[in-house]
Amino acid sequence: MTAATVIRPLAPSEQIFAFSEVFVGYCARISGPVDLGALSAAFEALVTAHPILGAQLAPAEPAGHTLVTAGPPEIVVTVADGDPELLLSGAEPDQRRALGSLHVVRSGADTAVTLLVHHSIADATHSLRLFQRLWECYPIAAAGRVPVLPTTRQPLPVEDLLTARGVRRRPVPGGAALRAEPPSPPMEALDANDHEYPPLITTRCRLSREQTGALVDRGHRAGVTVHSLVAAALLLTESEARRLPVDRLQCSYSVDLRRRVHPLIGPTEGTNVLGFAGYRPAAGTETTLDGLARGALHALRAGLASGYIQQTPLQLPDTLAVPPADPFHTVMTTNWGRIPPPRVPAVRIDDFRTTMIAKPDPTGRRPPQAGGGTSIISTYAGRLSIEIHHPPEFGPVQLPRIEQLQALLTRP
Repeated sequence: MTAATVIRPLAPSEQIFAFSEVFVGYCARISGPVDLGALSAAFEALVTAHPILGAQLAPAEPAGHTLVTAGPPEIVVTVADGDPELLLSGAEPDQRRALGSLHVVRSGADTAVTLLVHHSIADATHSLRLFQRLWECYPIAAAGRVPVLPTTRQPLPVEDLLTARGVRRRPVPGGAALRAEPPSPPMEALDANDHEYPPLITTRCRLSREQTGALVDRGHRAGVTVHSLVAAALLLTESEARRLPVDRLQCSYSVDLRRRVHPLIGPTEGTNVLGFAGYRPAAGTETTLDGLARGALHALRAGLASGYIQQTPLQLPDTLAVPPADPFHTVMTTNWGRIPPPRVPAVRIDDFRTTMIAKPDPTGRRPPQAGGGTSIISTYAGRLSIEIHHPPEFGPVQLPRIEQLQALLTRP
């Protein structure tokens, strides 16, 4: 890194993912042959157009990370033979090497192709557009031509994008007593996080097309969204699993702000263009799926209408300066919405999968979740999916949760 060129320091909304080196994966499960040469060429075209994928993170004083580049970006592509369900077999992600990489795991005619992106440089909306562009390049390369994408500008942190649109930070209650900066680990902890990425497995609740359609219809009849129904199902499931009244739990999730501000923000214009929302049922709330869904939707709409959610990223320095919320009373989830199926001739993409990896956080800002992990919600090919990535030891406690979620979301 001695010859590295500094791009810019990370903003707080980006820095929170650098301490524990968080990468998120976006995977296409494929049946049939895959042209590995064409896939590598497509990824090279993607990195050329989005050079932040080939950048690195370097520790910086007083305690943080800086986005840097050290010469031409490295095109990191790995290929492994094995179980395609193990999406990152053979991968060795390293934020000091590259912030984006491509990983292929194959067994016979089954293949998993995963675009792995560091969370400091892209949220799901940003990364899914990269995923789409990767597959736009693939058939061009497979036909023997060189794919070329228009070069993009380096994405900006959400703090800069919001400030340019006149969004202002609101004082946090009790904020005067907070420290100006969040606590940080010593520099030696940042200089080389030599911890291995802990192994993760995925437990999944996946509805059929018919079940997903019925859930959408139920939402229409009740005047709620699928997201609010899933949030309600998660609250009910965790209430039972943790043996807590549902009004002792808070469902917390991120909200894509790109279409919530003016001018609108493009998919790859920012890194993590996310606000933060939460719903804690009031005492006496109707603890049915529909009742909790109405409460969750009302809380989201109220937070957006008041502008509170839109400015939550600007509160991160204050938020990070206080002890984190008790994870036993928090239900963390993220909703990626509908995933458009890539249109790729001669390649059959059967399913869309997710993955997420992180090292232990030396700041203590990311305490482990009760039950093992954050749930990722998505809908692909008309089928709702809830994936929970967790350490293997949490497998036995996740299976009953998945069964409960399935029952709640498909019950007439």
